[in-house]
Amino acid sequence: MLVEIIQNRLIESRRKEIAEDAKESIATFQQGKLRPQSAETVISQLQKALDENPMRSRKL
Repeated sequence: MLVEIIQNRLIESRRKEIAEDAKESIATFQQGKLRPQSAETVISQLQKALDENPMRSRKL
């Protein structure tokens, strides 16, 4: 029971974090601060970021 409560709180916390990241990304996009990139470029940059910081891959 306690484990379920803690898991649900962690899940909800992560959902809030994802929602906040999305809001920031949308705001940045609407401000015109993002430039078009190919899917290959984005995937390459994400992979590089994960390779440089393997602990973040658990969060993604």
